[in-house]
Amino acid sequence: MRILFSALVAVSIAASANAALSKEYANFPSGPAQLLFTAEEKDDWNHVETDELARAFIEKFWARRDPTPGTLANEYRDGFDKRVKTADINYSNAKQKGSVTDRGKVYILMGLPTNLQKTEKKSSNVQTFTPQMPRRGLDEIDASANRSVQAYTSKEVWIWDQGKSKLPLGQPKVELIFVDQYDSNEWKLDRLPSTDPLVVFERVAKGFIFQPGATLDASTYTDAAPAAAPAPAKFKNDALRAAVDEIRAGKAGATNLFVSSSEFVTPSGDHFVPVQLYAPTGTGLDANAPVTFFGAIDQGDQTVAVFETPATLQPSNGAVYVARSLVLAPGEYRGIFGVAVQGKAPVVTAANISVAGIDKDAAGVSALMLSNHIFTMSEAQAPTDPYTFGGMRVVLKSDGTFRTKDELWYFIELRNPGVDPASKAPKLTVKLSLTGKTAQGAPVKMLAPAEETPAQELKGVPGHWGVGQSIPLDSFKPGEYTLAVKVTDVTSNHSYDLSSNFRIVE
Repeated sequence: MRILFSALVAVSIAASANAALSKEYANFPSGPAQLLFTAEEKDDWNHVETDELARAFIEKFWARRDPTPGTLANEYRDGFDKRVKTADINYSNAKQKGSVTDRGKVYILMGLPTNLQKTEKKSSNVQTFTPQMPRRGLDEIDASANRSVQAYTSKEVWIWDQGKSKLPLGQPKVELIFVDQYDSNEWKLDRLPSTDPLVVFERVAKGFIFQPGATLDASTYTDAAPAAAPAPAKFKNDALRAAVDEIRAGKAGATNLFVSSSEFVTPSGDHFVPVQLYAPTGTGLDANAPVTFFGAIDQGDQTVAVFETPATLQPSNGAVYVARSLVLAPGEYRGIFGVAVQGKAPVVTAANISVAGIDKDAAGVSALMLSNHIFTMSEAQAPTDPYTFGGMRVVLKSDGTFRTKDELWYFIELRNPGVDPASKAPKLTVKLSLTGKTAQGAPVKMLAPAEETPAQELKGVPGHWGVGQSIPLDSFKPGEYTLAVKVTDVTSNHSYDLSSNFRIVE
């Protein structure tokens, strides 16, 4: 029997109770998170009447699904957001984006199956349908006139074997069949006699509630009771805690480990601070090596968050790096970051982090980013992935050191620039100046006239654009330099002055 996936996961909401919510929050239970809602959460959402209470509900909703409470990251939510992005890329069709298709929703909730079987398209007998003939259940066929319709039996069988899956399936095997009956790429989920999808989906969704003690109480959302204080942030690994405490006690951090951090906001208003840890060539850290990336964020005498997560050191022109995004309220912080390789002492360094707070609707630009490694990503990005811009990754040259054989790339993200009505794109001019001294002390001053420069619309990030250019360094002498970039938004008559220091070596 054919079933509609949306009927399985639809959230029953009392519209009148949520009428005062802004669109940002009102759409939460009808978005991808609907796949996770319990009956209790559906009922509690019906009592949410203000944006403030909606925000509290959503924070609690994800806190219940945090496998590592007390740390900065919510690994489950990060993975969920990435699966939504991947679904939009891999399972879309001409009518729907991937995250709202049957296959997309199953992927978001359950991930990839342990086994996937495909049946190639096989045409059945051609049948001519007329208004007088029975439809035989093919209710999408237009019977207003005689027409020939090619029927297909293309299908995919997604199989989860409990012995190979960490999902709480509740049965030895789950099989789900998706059928593309008319070769339209509109795959529909079929019910199998041996598998009740409703039961499986509910069981799997409940299995992701790692913190059932973070209870949802409807009274919380009607009288705006203050949220309980979060648990103190602590390391699970004593060696990592000791390495961080040594830095706090005044021990100098590693001189061959460098930190970059910035401040960004998504179009939907999610603020995040990407942090990149960068180790140049010759530090003894190997590319593709598995490590534990860890850190502590202090504000004054208080530790506001810690994290320790498995990671892999990524290669970048002989150097290695690892990065993640943090969520920090406006303020001044000191971050202590490090990597631990199995069997070796942790390598740790520290850096100050300043968060001003960004209005998602205001025009603005990011800090100036310098790099010698910008590439297109092979996997879909989540909105808050570190230093990723519309599918492009910018590896910051955190040590600020370039070689004469490098190309220096500068990159800037623009938020909500003016859009020229004719080109439907920002109209920008960019003026560069480069000043400094060579290693022999000779002054350098190079000025370029303002030039009209195209901006690239960042895919999947509405209202955000990227501007960047490369500067070959083979004609420059080693020395200390400052690159200044003046970006003028001609349409809105806004100008932004940005600069960054760097050095050039042989």
